[in-house]
Amino acid sequence: MAELDRNPEGGRIAEARLQLVSVAQWLARVERSFASRNPGKELSLRWRADRDAITTHDLGDAVELELRIDGLTMQFTEDGRPSDHAIDVEERSPAHVEAWILIELLHRGLDRDRFSKDLLYDTSALLNGDGVEFSPGAYEGELKELADLFRIAASAVGRAASSDATLRISPRDLCVEAVANGRTIGFSLGDARIAEPYFYVKGDASSAEPGRAATAILPASRLAPENDSEAITAFYAGGGAPTRH
Repeated sequence: MAELDRNPEGGRIAEARLQLVSVAQWLARVERSFASRNPGKELSLRWRADRDAITTHDLGDAVELELRIDGLTMQFTEDGRPSDHAIDVEERSPAHVEAWILIELLHRGLDRDRFSKDLLYDTSALLNGDGVEFSPGAYEGELKELADLFRIAASAVGRAASSDATLRISPRDLCVEAVANGRTIGFSLGDARIAEPYFYVKGDASSAEPGRAATAILPASRLAPENDSEAITAFYAGGGAPTRH
């Protein structure tokens, strides 16, 4: 696996992560507006391995909205099949993305008046405002790296999870989590505390809350390409080992 930039102040991986998480908020808004059974509770998104995409749940009539990480392309799907009108967010402002979503909702017979941009968490540090334009093309290599890691992580978390556990993706930071043997296991794209992507274990799943610090971590930069899946599986199976950063 390629060496990752650990600079939390302005590293390219951090900038690519900012682009990705900012675009993912549009899935969160659509999820909360149409798919969430309880809009007052923590939202979650899904991973579709067959599409290599982060998706909402069913918005109605088997319609979902997906985001492909490597190019930051969004697309509605119907009965699992992609629609003809994807949006590449390159040089697009949030206002452009919102307009595209409203048009696509209308085309699918979904009540666009239900759509709300309100979320239950702070997004002020993300790319918002009409003066902003997304620029995934400037981070093509980093987004591909994050897409590869996300694919590996979703597979590893899914394999290690308890048989009755649900794999959840938190839209606020795109952490991937599930419960395994009473513990919360997961993957983070990186954060203010640890700049690079990392795998983690949180301990007692019954007391784990969004944002709670991991009790054990495995930085992605420590994985060798020839045995990354085995190393992650062993880390989760053993509950990890506390690591200081």
